[in-house]
Amino acid sequence: MRYELQDGRILTWSLETHVATHCNLRCEQCCPLSPHLPAWSVDPAALGKDLRQLAQALRPNVFKLTGGEPFLHPDLPAVLDAVRASGISRQVSVTTNGFLAQSAPDAVYERLDRMTLSVYTSAPLPERSIARITERCEQHGVHLTVKRIDAFQQLTPEAPHETEEAVRGVHARCWLKVRCHLVHAGRFYACTRPPHVATVLGRTYPELPALGEIDGVPLDTPDLLGHLLNHLERETPLATCRYCLGGDGAWRPHAQLPRARS
Repeated sequence: MRYELQDGRILTWSLETHVATHCNLRCEQCCPLSPHLPAWSVDPAALGKDLRQLAQALRPNVFKLTGGEPFLHPDLPAVLDAVRASGISRQVSVTTNGFLAQSAPDAVYERLDRMTLSVYTSAPLPERSIARITERCEQHGVHLTVKRIDAFQQLTPEAPHETEEAVRGVHARCWLKVRCHLVHAGRFYACTRPPHVATVLGRTYPELPALGEIDGVPLDTPDLLGHLLNHLERETPLATCRYCLGGDGAWRPHAQLPRARS
């Protein structure tokens, strides 16, 4: 993959941030591993600082607020204000399962350009709720995309890949490194997996390195543009690829994990 530069910034399709790592659903094979992570919400000021640094070298077509479930954040308008003020992108979007979006304050809709509504067969959003979200998006000029999802791709392997050839293959065929760029806690990542895989799998594999540090580019690094370009165009696998199936995983019917017992 080769990236174009314009006015000293790398042009990409999208960039996202995990506004909250926790979720009101427990989707099996959740890409960012939300059901297995502790509850956490991004600090708007910290995110704003990260985006101002990143905006000097990166220009995504759209900036996405994802999760977890973004509408669990205690002050989503403040997050959106921080994104807008950074100048990272002209378009700001949120990806949600919709259960909380239908009753969110107008201040959220007023700050959005786009919304992606993920409707899962394992936890279907009532049609009246979809109609209400559609109505509110139309009122505020928010472009709504409704994605009805009946399957998830398995991303976590049963065991880490044993051979370097297997790891290279996963990286070469992976679609996440092109479509799922992430900014999280002061680092840029080519995909959404590195910050969280070690948190989830660390107990099972004590030898697991600090993937979030190894596979991320610190935003305060000198020559951020050069480091980002090398990171995005690299042909060598990430350390996280050993613990991921990328685009090779089987597709499974969408399902919800049982609720954790208190």
